[in-house]
Amino acid sequence: MMAQLQLPANIISPQDVQATILDVRRYAQWVSYALTKRRTNGADAELAEAPVISPAAAAVVQSWANGKPATQATLDELIAALQAFAAAAPHLTITLAALPPRTLRQSLLAWCRQHVGPDVLVTFTVDSSLLGGMVVRYGSRIFDWSWRRQILAAQDAFPEVLRRV
Repeated sequence: MMAQLQLPANIISPQDVQATILDVRRYAQWVSYALTKRRTNGADAELAEAPVISPAAAAVVQSWANGKPATQATLDELIAALQAFAAAAPHLTITLAALPPRTLRQSLLAWCRQHVGPDVLVTFTVDSSLLGGMVVRYGSRIFDWSWRRQILAAQDAFPEVLRRV
C-alpha cells in the first residue's frame, strides 16, 4: 500500500504539479532503464547517472515510496495519482499589482491550504492597474480587495479629500 499523496509547500500552482509529473516521468524512465540493464548485464552493470529532478519531485517520490527504493510500478502509481490530483484539485487565482516574491507566495498558499482546503492550488497573476491589494478568484466567485476598486467606489468622495489636502 502506497502512502497518501502529500505535496510539499513549494508545489504551489497547477504548473508546479505538471513540472513534478514531468520530473517523475523522467526519473521513472531512468529506473526502468536501470532495472532492465541490471537484469540483462547483472547486478554490477554500470548505469547512466540518475537524472536530476527538482527537490519537490524528489520529496514527492520519497514520500510516496515510504522511504523504500522506488520501483517502476510505484512510480507509475505516483504519476497516475499526480495526474488525478491535478485534475481534481481546487484552483484559486490571486491577482496582484506586482509579482510577489516566492516567500509571500508560499505564505499565501499556506493560508489557502489551511482555510480553503489542504489540496488547493494557487495561480498568481499580475495586473498593475489594481494599484495594490488583490483580487481572488475561486470557482465562480470573485473577491476584489484592490485599491482600484476602493478608489472607484469612493470616487464621489475623492474630490473632497483632495480639497482638504
